[in-house]
Amino acid sequence: MSTVSPRLHCSLTLTMLLGAALVLSVMTFGCGSTEENTEEWETTPTVSPMAKLEYQIDSLKNENRRMKEQVDAVTTENRNLTAKIAEMETKVAEAQAPPRPAPAPPPSDVNSGYESALALYRHRQFADAIDQFQGLLKAGIQDDLASNCHYWIGESYYALKKYDDAVQHFEMVFDYKKSGKKPAAQLMIGNAYMAAGNATAAREAYGKVVANYPASSYAQKAQQKLSRMK
Repeated sequence: MSTVSPRLHCSLTLTMLLGAALVLSVMTFGCGSTEENTEEWETTPTVSPMAKLEYQIDSLKNENRRMKEQVDAVTTENRNLTAKIAEMETKVAEAQAPPRPAPAPPPSDVNSGYESALALYRHRQFADAIDQFQGLLKAGIQDDLASNCHYWIGESYYALKKYDDAVQHFEMVFDYKKSGKKPAAQLMIGNAYMAAGNATAAREAYGKVVANYPASSYAQKAQQKLSRMK
């Protein structure tokens, strides 16, 4: 039986220990480094809760702004439609109004001038009609036709969408005590204010038609307009 010298035995033992240490080092440090590198490259940034909240707030603001623009557009369209309806109803009311009692015949030239001015209005030559009615007023036409001239000047301005001028001449109708145009003029004042977008003044004007001329056909129309405005 052979024996191993103590020196050889120590050398083998040292070699085995170094080998085990090398294997352990590779398993420990090599594998750890790989895992750390993998995590470093595979990890991606995440969105913070605050950023998500800010995004939602911005989205809601944009949606609210878009809805407001749509509401404004609908409001403008509704105002335009209301003005058109008021204009059409005025024309219908004028067409359905009973004929006025014939006034005392004025001088033939004045009467002819009035009919000519009225014909210009009916042919939608509103600017020319205004000029001719104004000429009759300057010439001193009698009162029962003078109030009519102011009324038709107001109608002409209304057709031209000059609502302030229209209201001014409709109000002049009330300067003549015996004018038969007062109910129609009061209704047209309301229509002009409504077309101009002044609902408060329009409501007040329509209320005067109902209060001051309850038996007229214009009172019923004014009441219908008031009902729609509530």
